[in-house]
Order: sequence, then structure tokens, then C-alpha cells
Amino acid sequence: MDIAASSASLSLKELQQMGLACPWEFDTRSGHKLSPQTPAQVARLLQWAQSQKKPVALTPTDAALLPEALWLDLSSLNRVRQHAVADFIIQVECGMTYRELLATVAPHRQIWPLSYPPTLTIGQILAEERPALHTGLRGYPRDYVLKVEVATPDGQVTISGADVVKNVTGYDLAKLYIGGYHQFGVLTSVTLKLAALPETRQQWRLSPDSLNQAFPLVEQILASGLALNVCELFQDQGQWRLLLELAGDEAIVKAQAADLSGQFTGSPTVLDTRSGEALLFELQQFPAQQTILEAAFPLSQWQDFVSQVSKQPSLGSIRIQVRPAAGLVYLFANQLPFAALRYLKEQTEAHQGFLQIKQIAPEDVTNASEATSIYADANLPQNPAVRDLLRRLKNSYDPGNILFAAQLSLT
Repeated sequence: MDIAASSASLSLKELQQMGLACPWEFDTRSGHKLSPQTPAQVARLLQWAQSQKKPVALTPTDAALLPEALWLDLSSLNRVRQHAVADFIIQVECGMTYRELLATVAPHRQIWPLSYPPTLTIGQILAEERPALHTGLRGYPRDYVLKVEVATPDGQVTISGADVVKNVTGYDLAKLYIGGYHQFGVLTSVTLKLAALPETRQQWRLSPDSLNQAFPLVEQILASGLALNVCELFQDQGQWRLLLELAGDEAIVKAQAADLSGQFTGSPTVLDTRSGEALLFELQQFPAQQTILEAAFPLSQWQDFVSQVSKQPSLGSIRIQVRPAAGLVYLFANQLPFAALRYLKEQTEAHQGFLQIKQIAPEDVTNASEATSIYADANLPQNPAVRDLLRRLKNSYDPGNILFAAQLSLT
């Protein structure tokens, strides 16, 4: 049976017979997983979902919030379309994991300049516009995207951008999809800019005595001219730590490493390759089953916010992690009372910042509609004109409202 000819009338059972769907369970929910093999099949499945008025989600956790759990799994779309090694450009499908991308480009001494947990897909990274540990020093994912291919609920596959760096005129439509949580269309492939693999990398862990010591230390490091690749301030069993990574030319990194101990109060701990990579991996992970908030600030404001939050006993065991060069503060909690959420939102706004909920712990909500409402209240722009514009875009690209992401619900 041809899905392109009869997608509107197909049943889930017929999709299963075609190998495009299968029963699926997540926690206590039962549903179906849709498994397209090509971008055209993604588009046809979206068209089918729209005709059947069945919302679909791109992650298992979002799918579990739907009345009928439908997960659109892109893991089969993991091919390399093109790799122009000499031009440092690669086109990959968005079901490819970060680990698979690295394995493809590493033999050519190349790397995507931002690093992520190995199992995250390129589609997830771009749809969430997920900041890396290098954000503020190396930019955001969108800074490395040249072209996107997108499947839309009308059954089309569209392309925006170009395979070369300087060939875009007018509005760069690709940027609409980056950070859009697949709300305007499903990213199926992307062309990325690569970089040369650094000759060497070295990590250090510093242990400031307090926040009062940590803040000027961070300022000194950011202004020092070091070949910084990572600068992350975090809590470890109640103790503040600062992770630094230098990366680049071996001679420069070695010279700066030799000076590092003498420049700062206290002796930095040099991390070996294994422990350094383990710490980098841990700091990049979003812990499962926790509520996670991201607050973004002007660079002049994040220090005061962290100081204020750290002094608030009512927040309990909340853990803080900071990306100083980007003004990003992450807050992790096993359970976060809504009174605490309101307080954090007020503090963020008082410091000219913007708070987003990246993940809600199951213990913090009683049902799916409550979770969606909480996400919408926190994550959508407060300006009614901007909200209206987002909803108009959503209605234009997805008139049946079948693309669902709890973090950016534009219903």
C-alpha cells in the first residue's frame, strides 16, 4: 500500500503492516511509535496525523502527555547525506546522535564546535536550541547551521538555507525552526559547519571557598585571555567548584597551563583525560526525574541572582549550575514547590532575565494538562503581541495543531 496515495484513510493497524508503526509503552502509558525511514515518510505520517486529528510528539516524555500516546521516532533517519571535508561542512539526518556525528568527522580531525551528551540526537539539540558547556565562548547551535530540511503537516518536505556559508539572501527561514521544538515542522536533515579538532585539551577544577571568592575568580578568568573552551561554576555536595577547559594549539595551551597555578588563588586540580571527560559528561546531562529550570540574564545580573537564590533557605536542596560566559543559570530540584517556582520567576524578572522550564519532575505535577499549563505559563513570552505572533505562525504551519511539545505548547 502506498502511504503517499492514501495516507488520510490509513489506520494504525495498516501503518503497522507497512512497518511504519508499532505498539509502544512508556512508564504506565501505552501508545504507538511511528517509525519513518525517509523524510518523505515523515511528511506523510504528519499528513496522516493531521487528517486523523491525532497529535504526535517527538520525544517519549512528551508523547506520554498526549491523550493517545503517539511518538514520532526519527532514529532511522541517521544517515550522512554529504561530507565536504575540505570545506568543513556536513549534511546529516536529524535522527543521528551526537556520538554518531563525532564518529563520522573525527577520522578527518574535525569536530562540531559544541559538545553534548552522546545519545542526544542532532534534531533534539537543534529543536531545543540546547546550550552547550561552550555557550558564551563558542556560540549556540544555530550559529553552526547552514541549511535545514523540514517535513510539514501538509505532507511537504521543504528546504531553507544553502550548503555554503555566504549564499543566503533575505530572511533566513532556517532560524525559525532552530529552537522551535518542532512546532512549525519536523527537522529531518541539517547542514552544519564543522571546525578543526583542537590539538590538545586540558581541564582544571578549582575549589573557591565561597561565592564571594568564586565571582571575582570567574571574572578574572573570563578577562584573562586564556584559550577557554569551558568555564562552568557548579555545586558538588555543597561545595562550589569551577571547571575550566583550555583547548587549541598545543604550544599555547601548554604555556597557559604553566601560568594557571600562579595566576589564581589556590592550586587548581589538573584532571586526567578520563576524570575530565566524566565531569564534562555529568555537567552536560539533564538528570532524569528532576525539575530543571534555565534562567538567562544580561552578564551584569547573573551573579546577584545566584547570590540571592543561594541565600534562600525555603528552596531546600535545589542545586545550581552556572554558564558564566553566557549568563545562563541552571537550577535542579528533585521536587520544586510552585511557591518556589513563583519566587524564582520573580527573581529572574527582577534581574532582567528570562526563566524557562526545561523539564518537570513527575512528582511536581498531578496530570498532563497541569504540566502543559505550567510549561506554557513559564516558557511563552509575556508580551501578548509576541505570543500572538507565535500562535499565528503555529496556525499557519500546523493548522491542525498536531505537533506537540510540552515545553512550547502554542495552542
